[in-house]
Amino acid sequence: MGERMLSFTRRLSTHFRKTDAALLLVSAFALFCSSLAYYLDGRQILQLPTLEREQVLLMTLPFSLWLASIVALMMRRGYERPLRIVLRLLRRDPFWLVRAAALLLIISGTARAYTAFKLQIPQIQPFYADPIIANIEATLFGQDPWRLTHAVFGVQGTVVLDRIYVIWFPVSAFLVTWATMTRDRVFQARAVAAMFFVWFVLGNFVALAFSSAGPVYYEHFYGDDRFAPLIETLRAYHEQVNVRAIVLSDWLISDEDAGKLGKGISAMPSVHVGMTFVTWLLVQSRLGWKNPVSAIVAIYVAAIWVGSVHLAWHYWLDGAVSIAATALFWKATGLWLKPKAAPSQSAQPAPRAARPETPDLPEGVQAGQAAQ
Repeated sequence: MGERMLSFTRRLSTHFRKTDAALLLVSAFALFCSSLAYYLDGRQILQLPTLEREQVLLMTLPFSLWLASIVALMMRRGYERPLRIVLRLLRRDPFWLVRAAALLLIISGTARAYTAFKLQIPQIQPFYADPIIANIEATLFGQDPWRLTHAVFGVQGTVVLDRIYVIWFPVSAFLVTWATMTRDRVFQARAVAAMFFVWFVLGNFVALAFSSAGPVYYEHFYGDDRFAPLIETLRAYHEQVNVRAIVLSDWLISDEDAGKLGKGISAMPSVHVGMTFVTWLLVQSRLGWKNPVSAIVAIYVAAIWVGSVHLAWHYWLDGAVSIAATALFWKATGLWLKPKAAPSQSAQPAPRAARPETPDLPEGVQAGQAAQ
């Protein structure tokens, strides 16, 4: 028993790297934010979050998507017994599965805390920043930016932007899946850290500092009809076609499903734009700037940013702040987790424990098939 424990400890020490320390750090930060959010929500003591049914689904969905994608890839390539190859992959790097499961558990357990904190923002710091933000960007553009977008996009353009904006939710599920199930530790640590940065740092703490409701609720909270023409235009479109932004904005301001995942009002900065930009950062870091997929995702980020203004959810500056802050954070994590320079030819070869990160899908499948 003692020898087995010693062997396990040695194996764990050879697998533990700076990326694992980064994951532990950001996970501890997320759990702290989660506990703080529940405390602000009325709990008498700080306590760790509990999982509910929808969060269990969130936790199991990424693994299911990963398993389905890798099995589909192997079947398309003609591999026999794909599930057996999956088991070989897991045996080849069992700590990868431990990391993925732990991250899924933390993400699922803290997802509701993000909403819980948002619900408390106007209680801690009443909305005040909307007029300041609106005046700054009106000075930059010479008018409120929504007037520029509505001069370009009519009814059909509004429907397209509205549907693209709604697609953000399955895109987020894809992002969580990719970040947690990747076998590249550096990529995984940076991706998870970026998601938590957008959720908790931008979506909670910066949102608290710049407490704002957005154009859609400007009149409701300030009694000023500055954005009434925008809302009237969107409601007129909604009478012709189904504009989901109108339905969702009415739901958010209502007391129905109070505390449900996704509730809470906050404009500055934009989490929608921030998370979409994280997706682009991951894609371009994997495929490069010039890859067509990177270009498509960049267009998608632009559409979300324009849509957030056009549909009255956000001010233009909300997206600009999210993109700038997320880009700086991504750069910082890259500098911190940057792999060490390759040793000179005269240096001794690296030991087996320092082998390169286990590759992702295509190469990983081949490795799993070769591992006997």
